[in-house]
Amino acid sequence: MNRRILRFYYITSVVFLLFILVFTAYRLKLTIDENREASGKRLEALRISALSIYLAEGEFNTEYFKSTMRDHFASTDRLMLLAVYSEREGIHYLISENGDYLAGAPGEDPGAWRGAPEYTLRPVYENLITLRFSPGMQQDLFIDGIFRDLESEQLYPIIRELFYILLVYLFVAAVFMLFAAALKQPQSDDRGAPRDRSGDSVAQDLSRFREAGPLEASALFSPTTGLGWRQHLPQRLGSELERAAGSDQDLSILLINSGAANLKNLAASVLDVFPIRDLIFEYDSSSVAVILPDKDLDRALREAREFQHKAYPRTTALSLGLSARNGRLISSDRVLAEADRALKQAVSGNGGGIVAFRADPDKYRASIAARSRVSSAAGGGTSHSGKQPR
Repeated sequence: MNRRILRFYYITSVVFLLFILVFTAYRLKLTIDENREASGKRLEALRISALSIYLAEGEFNTEYFKSTMRDHFASTDRLMLLAVYSEREGIHYLISENGDYLAGAPGEDPGAWRGAPEYTLRPVYENLITLRFSPGMQQDLFIDGIFRDLESEQLYPIIRELFYILLVYLFVAAVFMLFAAALKQPQSDDRGAPRDRSGDSVAQDLSRFREAGPLEASALFSPTTGLGWRQHLPQRLGSELERAAGSDQDLSILLINSGAANLKNLAASVLDVFPIRDLIFEYDSSSVAVILPDKDLDRALREAREFQHKAYPRTTALSLGLSARNGRLISSDRVLAEADRALKQAVSGNGGGIVAFRADPDKYRASIAARSRVSSAAGGGTSHSGKQPR
């Protein structure tokens, strides 16, 4: 698949994941805020009811006050503790789900408390609300309520919404993948045979070469070295450059010079390391050319160093020159010339070196644009010579 499409898909997936996290946090916060607002209103209603009974009865220990508060406590959602206390006299009334909320020892008599009670709450999960029992009274009475911020059944709607969002994303992703697959339509090469630019053309060519007869094989490969003839290199390199540009991939060309060594021995060593036969060609009487598809210059440079160490002893002067497409729309002649210049520089240093030509794609495009403007100005905007600027 095209790298730009994959990159877009990855970015979209990360954005979707971030959206899921933000949406979940927002829905949880919204639910908790609504619950806290409802809890505050419910505690205010309990305060008014408790105050009215206290004013009528005159104390908190009456059976009517206790039974009424128990009924209110049982009917109030998410209420875990209800307490009425004075900062000077301590707790007057307390009812809770269990005794773990008080910071004192479990089972300790609430009447033994003096001062404001201390509670043990679970952060985020529970919330303490405190109201003055009677703002007009001289006594410093307060009423406390501990409420759960979230019930388990309140999570179900949020999970259901996330599930629907996930289904929509999976549907969009499926449509996106089908669209990306539709872009990979096979194209025809110069001989009219179908060719999938996003597929492995090397495997198709190897299958065709295996089925070729002796006469056709001898026309493609040298019987001495088993490598492709030099005259086929520009055409094959041009086809691979077109495929790389169509798939937004890189491509490198590697030239290997063996110095005074036998070219046949060099060819055997190259085939051991680079086994794809139809991508290796004789370059001159002492050099071999290797096309490295889908490899940028840095990766090709690492493979060149590995080959230099594996194929020959360090005492042998094996020189290598490299160049790459590097995002440029470039001809096979141009990239070969760059690799050849790099090879000559490697050979000139007493051999045994590796030189890589690294082109700047931005400067290259600017140079092409400048030459095009000069050519248009010289020809009045139209070229009649039939030649392309080099």
